[in-house]
Amino acid sequence: MSEPDSPEPTQAESTQPELARPPRRRFDPLLAVVVLVAAGIAVITVHQLRLGLYVVAAGLGAAAVLRLLLRPRAAGSLLVRSRQTDVVVLAGLAVAIAVLAALTPLAGAS
Repeated sequence: MSEPDSPEPTQAESTQPELARPPRRRFDPLLAVVVLVAAGIAVITVHQLRLGLYVVAAGLGAAAVLRLLLRPRAAGSLLVRSRQTDVVVLAGLAVAIAVLAALTPLAGAS
């Protein structure tokens, strides 16, 4: 006995839906800024206050530069207000922290 011939699939049945690609993850510049600021705080915890504050200021300065140079879509979470306001606030905080680090008298430093 031979098996009955199965009907051939129609065009609609033979096409399998293509798997949808997962959305590509974009690099969020805020991640780099958070890593720099966290590194600065880690340096501060090992009793290197001035160096740690300079690292934090560098992180905020980097955030200002990234916000200035990147398109709004690429700026990711750095996009909070208008570009001009974001850059001025971030750069101002970076300068203020760097100046405070430079001017703060530390015990034992001569």
